[in-house]
Amino acid sequence: MKLQAFLTIFRKLRIFVKPGRHKTARLSGMLDQSDSDRLVRHNPLPTLLVDTRNDRVLSANVLAHQLFGPMLQGGAFSELLKCDVPTAAVFFDAVAHFGTYVSRTLSMSDSEGATLRLQSHGVQYRHELVLISFLNLDEHDRRNHLAEQDAHQRAGLSQWQNIYGFFREVEAQNHLILEAAGEGIYGINAMGQATFVNRAAQEMLGWSSDDLIGRDLHATIHHKHLNGEHFPAHECPIYASFRREETMRVDDDVFWRKDGKPILVEYVSTPIYDHGVLAGAVVIFRDVTDRKENERKLRDALAQVEELKVKLEQENDYLLTEIRSARSHTGVVGVSPAIKSLNARIDLAARNKANVLVTGPPGSGKSLTVSAIHEASDRHRRPLVRISCDHMSAPELEAELFGYRRGAFSGATRDNTGKLIMAHNGTLHLDEVAELPKVVQAKLHDVLQRGHFQRLGDSTQTPVSLTVVATTSRDLMTELRAGRFRQDLYFALNVFSITCEPLHDRPEDIPYLAKHFLDRTTRRLRLPATRLSKSNIEALKQYEWPGNVRELENVIERAAILAQGGRLKFDFQRKENGLGRSSDVVLTHDELRSLERENIKNALRRTKGKVSGQKGAAAMLGVAPTTAYSKIKSLGIDPKHFK
Repeated sequence: MKLQAFLTIFRKLRIFVKPGRHKTARLSGMLDQSDSDRLVRHNPLPTLLVDTRNDRVLSANVLAHQLFGPMLQGGAFSELLKCDVPTAAVFFDAVAHFGTYVSRTLSMSDSEGATLRLQSHGVQYRHELVLISFLNLDEHDRRNHLAEQDAHQRAGLSQWQNIYGFFREVEAQNHLILEAAGEGIYGINAMGQATFVNRAAQEMLGWSSDDLIGRDLHATIHHKHLNGEHFPAHECPIYASFRREETMRVDDDVFWRKDGKPILVEYVSTPIYDHGVLAGAVVIFRDVTDRKENERKLRDALAQVEELKVKLEQENDYLLTEIRSARSHTGVVGVSPAIKSLNARIDLAARNKANVLVTGPPGSGKSLTVSAIHEASDRHRRPLVRISCDHMSAPELEAELFGYRRGAFSGATRDNTGKLIMAHNGTLHLDEVAELPKVVQAKLHDVLQRGHFQRLGDSTQTPVSLTVVATTSRDLMTELRAGRFRQDLYFALNVFSITCEPLHDRPEDIPYLAKHFLDRTTRRLRLPATRLSKSNIEALKQYEWPGNVRELENVIERAAILAQGGRLKFDFQRKENGLGRSSDVVLTHDELRSLERENIKNALRRTKGKVSGQKGAAAMLGVAPTTAYSKIKSLGIDPKHFK
């Protein structure tokens, strides 16, 4: 099969390469069979004459018989191959193309079947006949090595004596110092053989000086890594120090003792010279096994401490959450990043006494945030006064806010203090401040700027000092651009801003809020104790909560009353679309835009930020992906937030 494969592949390759026109190819027309035998016989290298068409060895000299075996001439050339057939075919094609070709890819077997490392010289002798001479590279290297050794022994004896004498002199002069040193010290010559080893090195390594002097130290104590892998000498930093003539410092390595046990070491290898000639290197090493082991134990202990610390912190956080779930900042419950940020901003607002603007969708906890700011401030001993800015006309709001004297207007039958006076040295909560009429906005701004005001029907100015915390579910910047809200009042109120995130954006808070509301309801109404099950929590998390925290409180309270200590069942009041055909509700452009924005956000939330595709938001909305992307961009929505 090998012969057939060789002939087949070689003939196929020969289709694509034309025979070369090298001068050696003309040899075929000048020599007959006897000439070819003589040419093969007198070649100084093992030589074969090969018929490539029939895969036959036509002639072989004595050296070839010695190299490849006696049963050679007339046999199949492919039987001698150790390489794959395509490699041999490529070699013969190159010979045919160039006339002569030299390669080391042609691998052959010797008379005992062992693989030979050869350099093959091929010459196109005649058409389909190739003369191949082989240079045995192993034998060639051996002869060169013997020649180099002979030359070294003849020419380098005096140099070796000088180097050896130098080391003996160094050893004699520094014997006391070396023996007294606590670090292990040994010297090696340029061949890597030990020249001296001090007492500390012998004790650390377990080898005596007689064991090591004259031996290859790398092969003795540095031959493998700690994991057992072989450590080649050409990668050894100690050898590199005198080969590259530079000092090598290694902090994490291993030497092997005589008993086969490793010791962890750090060492410095320094090249040394004798009259300007590189003589070898001196290695100073220290056994750091105990230190490394102690460091490892310390790292493990610190890791265990850190792990315990994390566990304790988690347990502490859990316990604190359980204990204080009813009050983070007077009822601000949750563990989400949004709640943590909210608590931090409440603290800042309370400490700085600045006017605060709290924004967020209805039911998200804006009023609770206002109470928390007031309770955390140094005004907490004074009242928190709330005034609702919606569902009241401008005169009613003005009278409610500033107060009035009896007879100031029709129906004013008695004096009214007003909310500003009630909030003096305390906190004034302006609920839904976006609904404040512009005439009242102007007067309120004057109060904030001047620090005093005048009651309706009164002629005297009343000083007032208070912190105003305004809340709104609407975008005041939109109201500002539409001209419905005064810019000066906006900046006076928005000294410090806080945003209350909707509940569906922080689902991790739902279990804590649910437990808080459940416990509070059962205590307030004296209901039997009821527990939230895992399925209850999952059901609560599945719901979108358009009414936010206020809706959650309502759902929990209703479920607790109906359960009466039994199993909780939730009744989610899913809102139907209020824009039916019979509806007479008229929405503003901003309200429609806000509705569209929420609708797109809901779609992105369900698709986890995916816009296009069969399961994308565009398909859910029933619009083209390009239209969906355009609307998302125009409404300022980032799909990445929903992934």
